[in-house]
Amino acid sequence: MIGRGLVTVLLSGVSIVLAPVCGAQAPAKSAAASSYTVQQGDDVVSIARKFRYPSASESQMYYAIVKANMAIFSVKTVERINPGSRMTIPSEATVLKTSVATADTYMQNLRKAEVIYQEGVVAEKAGNMNLALEKYLASAKIGHAIASQRLGQLYDSGAAKEAPRDLQQSILNYQTARKRGREIAGPPRRTITESP
Repeated sequence: MIGRGLVTVLLSGVSIVLAPVCGAQAPAKSAAASSYTVQQGDDVVSIARKFRYPSASESQMYYAIVKANMAIFSVKTVERINPGSRMTIPSEATVLKTSVATADTYMQNLRKAEVIYQEGVVAEKAGNMNLALEKYLASAKIGHAIASQRLGQLYDSGAAKEAPRDLQQSILNYQTARKRGREIAGPPRRTITESP
């Protein structure tokens, strides 16, 4: 009887000790999406670091934030994120949908394209449209949505002799920017049908 009572007490103690451990192994609830107001000095990297989920890499967080907020990035400023803009911070589940390898590659390409795009902005401000177009085209080729949008604007307006008004070229660039997540305000949604 004493042995049985001792076993019962020991088992009770084990269950009390194991209860928190078992509870810790239960799947954690995924963090929901939220929003954030951009502050002076913020950039995507600092925001990704600030809101990164412990289960996600910095590049996964960066990728998800960029994809969720394409519409708020400025076309004409080098900083691209204006203070006061409201950003969506994607849910943990959304962030983790993209593999680390895919996010790493995307981040590297986007940073490279961003540098080239910024060189285009500087060239355009200096009045060197040949160089600006070269940089915008190179950046768009890598996958920079805002560079595609800027090309669409330039060909739509025909404001530069280096980019004469060409509606077909404009539409193609706007379509590319939309496919990459940009919301294009301005000209109506025109489409070009591919010839067979």
